Amino acid sequence: MKRILRVILVELAGLYIAAQVAGGLTFQNQAEGFIITGIVLGVAMFSVRPLINILLLPLNLATLGLFRIVGHTLTLFIVDVALSEFEVTGFHFSGFSTTFFDFPAIDFERGAWAYLAFSILIWFFTALINWIRK
Repeated sequence: MKRILRVILVELAGLYIAAQVAGGLTFQNQAEGFIITGIVLGVAMFSVRPLINILLLPLNLATLGLFRIVGHTLTLFIVDVALSEFEVTGFHFSGFSTTFFDFPAIDFERGAWAYLAFSILIWFFTALINWIRK
């Protein structure tokens, strides 16, 4: 129980940060829809994603783990289809520039690229949160 609660809280935080960094995630009833989406995403990451990763294991082994993000993308898509409170309308990143880094603006319409971009962003922030937590 404690482990699934931790996964839900980390996914909520990753979803929140990703929604702040890039536009395209829409939640009905703002806070309520966001919390419901975070809970369902956390439960899906805990239960559905391992099943998807087992099905994609041969491709994951062939690509030395690079195909694992597809499991995360499929899980995000399943959550989008299952919930009426949540929708990925596209991926709109306005860009970021500092002295050391220059990230260009990225804009994907609704589709597989938008899901892939958001799943990479959510994965990055959840991995960062888990790394800081340990």
